[in-house]
Amino acid sequence: MAKFILDMVYGVAKGASPILSDISRSLGEEVPLSATIKRLSRNAASFNDFIKLDQNYLDLVQSQVEDDMLVMVDNSDITKPYGEQFEGLARVHDGSKGGTEKGYLTTNITIASPKTKHPIPIYSHLFSAEETDFVSANVETYKGLNRVKRLFNNKRYTVVMDRGYDANDIITFLSTEETDFIMRLTDKRWIKRKGKAYKVPELAQRHKGKIAFDSQIKGKNYHLKISHLKVTLPSFPKQSFYMVIVYGYGKKPMKLLTNKTISSKAAVLQIVKGYITRWRIEELFRVQKQEYGLEKVRTLTLNSIRLIHRLITYLLGHHAMRIEAAPLLNEIIYQRARCLRENVKFQLYRYIRGLTAILKDDLVGVRHYKHIEHRRNPGQLRLAI
Repeated sequence: MAKFILDMVYGVAKGASPILSDISRSLGEEVPLSATIKRLSRNAASFNDFIKLDQNYLDLVQSQVEDDMLVMVDNSDITKPYGEQFEGLARVHDGSKGGTEKGYLTTNITIASPKTKHPIPIYSHLFSAEETDFVSANVETYKGLNRVKRLFNNKRYTVVMDRGYDANDIITFLSTEETDFIMRLTDKRWIKRKGKAYKVPELAQRHKGKIAFDSQIKGKNYHLKISHLKVTLPSFPKQSFYMVIVYGYGKKPMKLLTNKTISSKAAVLQIVKGYITRWRIEELFRVQKQEYGLEKVRTLTLNSIRLIHRLITYLLGHHAMRIEAAPLLNEIIYQRARCLRENVKFQLYRYIRGLTAILKDDLVGVRHYKHIEHRRNPGQLRLAI
């Protein structure tokens, strides 16, 4: 299976596509194209060594893990609006268009590389609500958070989550595990301040922001004003939280909840900066779909789709680690990308395009990267007849 994984990773990187025929063409094998497609399709459908695949990747990621890191958690989707024969299709929320569509959900957890802040996935799982062992999306999140705990071992970390994760079940899970978190509050939630209950928007409107902070979010500059206050939640009356209110990012104030202690202006800004870093995981989703065409995947079995999604995600993690570790080599790759803009902080797009351009110059294909033994004298046993 190791050679099969090498074929898939090389084919995706060179062809920038999840389609098996494109991957097969990228391999440049000296056999009929249909034979390569059938081999890859068969192996992908029967692949059952996800545990070893995950562990080999996490062994590479381990060197990036540091104390007191941010861990971003978010779900994404792969929609197949015209699909009929794909295994396990279910109705999912379409994050790009709104509403629901046929497709699959993915649970994703990433860290940001220490220097360049590129997203490095540490958990990525595609699932369907139609699977017999499916329980809930929250359970899939818990599986990922359990992996995070094992990966960090005794190191500290803070989980950062978007709206929708402020459910009582998730707060209970994180509190039980004694995990620090920052999450965005939904407007439907009730919150208590000095014994009185308020809807989140009502309480936010009472505090207009005392701390000024300039920040760049998704390439745009914002002048933010921030307030914070100590609160409790109706379902957690004995546990203290802090609500951080941020004005200046959107028409409505952004409301954050954290169980971290806030005792200074620096601590408040650390909470806000931590949440702003969360957009890196959204950038990861965008790269998956724009640069590698993840939603164009055409394999019909759920196992094949899950494998291709996992390989693309891990390939992006490897790219992020190379961007962090090899700046001189990266300049050569960036030049091959021939991008218009020079000064950008997020290098993942140009890294992928440059690497694809280099690999497309390779006319031999994946054979360069395989050890193929050619015996001069096979020493076959000959029987006289």
